[in-house]
Amino acid sequence: MQYAVAAAFAVMIVCYLAFQRIKTIPGHSKALSITVKCAATAMAVVTALIGCIKNPQPAYWIILAGLAVCTIADGVLCVRFITGGAIFGLGHVLYIVAFCVMHRPTWASLILFAALLGLVTAFFSRYRKRIGRRLPLVLGYATLLCLMVSMALPQKPLFFAGALLFAASDALLAYLAVDRNHMWLDYISLGAYYLGQFLLALAIVVG
Repeated sequence: MQYAVAAAFAVMIVCYLAFQRIKTIPGHSKALSITVKCAATAMAVVTALIGCIKNPQPAYWIILAGLAVCTIADGVLCVRFITGGAIFGLGHVLYIVAFCVMHRPTWASLILFAALLGLVTAFFSRYRKRIGRRLPLVLGYATLLCLMVSMALPQKPLFFAGALLFAASDALLAYLAVDRNHMWLDYISLGAYYLGQFLLALAIVVG
């Protein structure tokens, strides 16, 4: 089992690097880049499946479903951004449900949610003109993301770390959307996303 998890992580890294390389090639195959991108996330799905077989708890199966949904969202996002974002939102909902099944939210969760929501509101208020009419959709997604991280706080450290990295990845993407002068952050953003997803899966394996 340890070798299978290690192999899945190695394949994820290879797919991540391959995707970053492919998208820099002029005239590259979009289908190939989407396949490689989704394959990286699929390694977290494989890892979570191993964990669910080892530790068949209802909440873990819900997280597995969330990972599968995010894998689909990875591909759709490259074709239809809004639809892909909505599918990612469904993935967050599944994570939230799973976290609530494992441990009820605490006062610390509420405090963290309020703090994160305050930061999100301040950021988008500053760039609201650049975001334009999509602002309500962006704010809705960001609120869901803040809730997901907050619900992960009472969980095992690996779950919280995975949720936090997921949120950090999206935060960097939001920053890049309004400031294209630091595109190198895209590497960190996608790396944080994949690592976050893998940590959510790994938390199931370790039980």
